[in-house]
Order: sequence, then structure tokens, then C-alpha cells
Amino acid sequence: MGIHIRAAHRDELATLEGFPHASHYEHYMDFIRHALGSKECLVAEIDGELAGFAVWDRGFYARPFMWMLGVYEAFRGRGAAAALIAHVETLNEQRGLYTSTNESNVPMQRLLEKRGFVQTGRLEGLDPGDPEIFYFKPT
Repeated sequence: MGIHIRAAHRDELATLEGFPHASHYEHYMDFIRHALGSKECLVAEIDGELAGFAVWDRGFYARPFMWMLGVYEAFRGRGAAAALIAHVETLNEQRGLYTSTNESNVPMQRLLEKRGFVQTGRLEGLDPGDPEIFYFKPT
């Protein structure tokens, strides 16, 4: 079960649009379009198939922030999400890493806490009725 992490290619946009939650909001797709073709949009491959993706940048107060993480349901539980997070961490050694998730996304909260992230705040109003919880992993 080898997981390969690499930069996403521009011609993979249609595939990335099919990921859970990515196509629900146009601003999510804007993030992906902007990041494609750079190290800021990564994909995880398992057995040569696209299993997941992550979008990150250093635009959060000039600090690394992982904005999006998605894994196709068929590949969940196989380590793609953890491998993507680990790769983003490696790209940002000595800087720490910020991210966030909805309060309702308990599996993501557990994964972040397992990887050493700590809660740093909460923001109401992004998704009505489902506050955003912010996390930080210090170096």
C-alpha cells in the first residue's frame, strides 16, 4: 500500500472537482484552480489512482495554512489524509502549520489531534450552524 504524494497537474481539475465537498462551493474550486500546477496543490495516489488532495499556502498572516483536504470515500482509512498532512508539514519545517475544520467533522479533528495539532480558536458564521475550529501544529 504505497502512497505517493506529488503536485497536482492542471489537467486534473476535472478529477479534483469530483472530490467530496470540493464542488459544493465555488470558492473551494477557486482555491484549487489557483493552486494547481504548484506545490500548493498536492495529490495522494494509491496504486496509481488519485486518492486525495490538499491545498495549502503561506497566505495566512504569512504562515503556512492547509485550506483544504479531501479523500475519496473509497480510499478513506488507508492513510492518504495523514500522508498529505505529513507532506505539507515537511514542506513547512521550522514554521509550524495551521488548518481548520468544521465542528461537525469529528474524524478530521481526531486525525489532527493524533498528528499533534492543538486547537487554537473558533470562528462562527462561515458555515451557518457549524463553526470552524482552528488548529496549529508547532514545530
